[in-house]
Amino acid sequence: MEDYYDIDSILAEDQNIKCVFHRSIPGLAWLEGGQDDVLKAGSRIDIPFWLARELIGHPQGSVEMEIETPDFYGTKVRNGLRAEATVVDLPKLCPHFFRFGAHFLQIIEDPKLGEVLEKAFKDRLQTTMDHTQSGGMSNTTEYLQRLDETERELYKAGLESSASVHQWNQHSFGRIRSAGEVLLKRKLA
Repeated sequence: MEDYYDIDSILAEDQNIKCVFHRSIPGLAWLEGGQDDVLKAGSRIDIPFWLARELIGHPQGSVEMEIETPDFYGTKVRNGLRAEATVVDLPKLCPHFFRFGAHFLQIIEDPKLGEVLEKAFKDRLQTTMDHTQSGGMSNTTEYLQRLDETERELYKAGLESSASVHQWNQHSFGRIRSAGEVLLKRKLA
């Protein structure tokens, strides 16, 4: 379970998904803008993922509904990720593509989607870390535009780590002293 106050998690869960309700439910007609009090069986509406998850796991009995797999996890995108994951423009599909995928897989049963997302993430992570080793100076702007929010965070962390290693290699952190030398200096002071 992620941190309750994690803004990236909150934004990822705000993604709309299509749901089909299998029975009429009193008090939910407002979801489709209806004037009645009852959401009719067979209604197919877009609702935020966080709401769908709450309706499925409601403590007073889950709501009978089917959650459709979003188009950005459909066959066409999966095939693109299998073929060459690093060229797929994820922000155009879903800004929080991988984080939302992790949440989505918690409520649906689709092992093949999980495999595709895991492999794509690993492939893209390798390329992202390769870009960080160039110090961000090479032609990375086009590549960076195709990263989702999680990957951008990892890219920034990789750049910072690369810069720290470079500083350390250049002896920018100063001279390393032995513990005995530090103790002697403290006693003299």
